[in-house]
Amino acid sequence: MSKMIKSCDILEKTSLFYGLERPVYQKFCAGAKLRSFTKGEIIAAEGDTCFNIGVIHSGQIGMQKYTLSGDFSTIALLGPGDFFGEDLIFGSSAIYTFTLEAMSSCDVIFLGKDILQALLEESPAILNNFLKILSDRVTMQNRRIALLSQRTLRHKIALYLLELRNEQCPEERENAVVELPVSKEVVAKLLAMPRPSFSRELISMEKDGLLSVNGRCIRLMDISSLEEDIMEDFA
Repeated sequence: MSKMIKSCDILEKTSLFYGLERPVYQKFCAGAKLRSFTKGEIIAAEGDTCFNIGVIHSGQIGMQKYTLSGDFSTIALLGPGDFFGEDLIFGSSAIYTFTLEAMSSCDVIFLGKDILQALLEESPAILNNFLKILSDRVTMQNRRIALLSQRTLRHKIALYLLELRNEQCPEERENAVVELPVSKEVVAKLLAMPRPSFSRELISMEKDGLLSVNGRCIRLMDISSLEEDIMEDFA
């Protein structure tokens, strides 16, 4: 199988080309570059210029913010079907303000700015899909702001777990079981809290009957109370 055909096979399953026939974009597949990264490899560093958008085919990528001392917090986790660079590539300053790091082995397809520009100009449907992708990015950033604005560790954890419930099992009202997508250490960084503090608060919430922890699987025992906790911060 040629790289062009493989790229098209991957791209046609993404939200950018949702609902489109392959002839609409097939001629652009030759310009798409498929790259593989190993766990821990830096895909883009803070300060780099964004020349491409990336489409994650497999694996997981962390958006990391590093300090001068080497510590870091995880801004977001991206997985198969997610994009990066779409909010930067046409910006007046197309500079990464975070670092993209492979959290596992992953495959990424890159589309250059010139290819993307041609696609958007040629197909109104692709333009519409691209605007939806940008809108989803804004929504994700707003959710991140809401998460970090919570006043206590418990409220942050409660909001994060409820968001997982909405994604993984929205029909379950009580006793919903969610699975952390990554290790507790990475989740703690995502919530901008020390790993020990995250573990202690989970234990405290378990003692209070709010949840039950079994490895990375967490059963939400009292969703109503969790929702009441986070609503205090929006009051």
